[in-house]
Amino acid sequence: MANIPAQISVDSRRRPGWAAFICLVLLSATFLNYANRFALTENSQRVQVAFETNKEGYGYASGMFSLGFALGGLTFGILADWLNVRWLYPVVVVVWSLAGIASGMVDTLLGLSCAQFTLGLFEAGHWPCSLRTTQRVFHPAHRTFANSVLQSGASLGAVATPLLIVLLLKVDPDQWRWAFFIVGGIGIPWAIVWCFSVTDDDLRREVIQTDETSAGIGRSEAIRESSFWQVLLTRRWWLLLVVVICINVPWHYVRVWFPDTLQEEHGYSPEFVGYFRSIYYLATFFGSLAAGALTAWLPRRGWNVHRSRMFAFLLFGLMSAMSIVAAFLPTGWWLLAALLIVAFGSLGVFPVYYSLNQELSGKHQGKVGGTLAFSTWMILALVHPAVGKLLDSYPDVRPYLFASVGVGPLLAFFVLLLFWGRRQTSAVDASRTLATGNSGSPQAIGGS
Repeated sequence: MANIPAQISVDSRRRPGWAAFICLVLLSATFLNYANRFALTENSQRVQVAFETNKEGYGYASGMFSLGFALGGLTFGILADWLNVRWLYPVVVVVWSLAGIASGMVDTLLGLSCAQFTLGLFEAGHWPCSLRTTQRVFHPAHRTFANSVLQSGASLGAVATPLLIVLLLKVDPDQWRWAFFIVGGIGIPWAIVWCFSVTDDDLRREVIQTDETSAGIGRSEAIRESSFWQVLLTRRWWLLLVVVICINVPWHYVRVWFPDTLQEEHGYSPEFVGYFRSIYYLATFFGSLAAGALTAWLPRRGWNVHRSRMFAFLLFGLMSAMSIVAAFLPTGWWLLAALLIVAFGSLGVFPVYYSLNQELSGKHQGKVGGTLAFSTWMILALVHPAVGKLLDSYPDVRPYLFASVGVGPLLAFFVLLLFWGRRQTSAVDASRTLATGNSGSPQAIGGS
């Protein structure tokens, strides 16, 4: 993390260490976001016993989280463009933390489903708020790296939560609900830190678009704005819809169903699964950071920023597609090694997706990301109950599901390669150039 200041650029009025600190604050928010949801998935079998339900019932509770996340993506996407993110963001974090705590207090499947719906609803607000932050603070050549630090918090949440649950089970197997209370309780201190970390001016800077033609960092031009409905009708929004579905389905399939798979299909103990899941998500942590670092390093070697992102997407998509091999390997070290390769690749595509998402609009960034999240999570809300019902009826289909979802990121790459195209330039763009030096390094981004 010590190299962060060299990878990013912000307003020169800010101290260099501030940029690194903001990255860490955003990383910690993503950590809390994922730790709260993993408190359920890591307790999947204990939840089924405690609530006297089966995989379909557990899938229903997970589906309610997905439904809440879908509606939250739309709701908070609109609010993030309308309200001051400096104050909206901490409210979102505090409420989802309370919903996480409530998930550990309820005694019925209906109560758990309602708590998970609320958790998903407010957790969705994290992404419009955080992506508006990185979009305004960082230059395009460094934005993917900042997004990778932001996204890597998901891995840390996924690493810490299984270890926490293993510890709780060792102390007292009946105290697994404490995982909900512990991770939920950290949200309030985070909200206080956020409020003292940023100012209104930090979140109102003009948004710089990616130069898709020049070598290296290229020119610094402000995004040319249009109405949200024009953005929604562009080819790029629809391409990103395909992309976000393709990269989310494998990620969330593993999150929801793989603890169950490793225990039932491969006979691993719950304790081993907890430890290995932490190693799995540690691999995703390094994969996310590696993707961001690669997209920051290549432009300094003369690569175009957009092509650097596409190369990283292909590389990490290929690693995710190793699921085709992993799905049919027998229990043993080769299976675990293949899964770690899948892990390294599966999260590395997300920072690139977020950077492409941020290219469509500055003014409407919240709604762009929110509508894409809504569409994705509406699909996921249907997927989890359907998967649970399918596995209850046809357990032998499990490896085929994993093999098929793992190729999603690779499919997304070819969709982008064939149809993303190149942004049109005009005299209007040229007149709005913010001017870069001969070295190609961007000037500081000023406020609006």
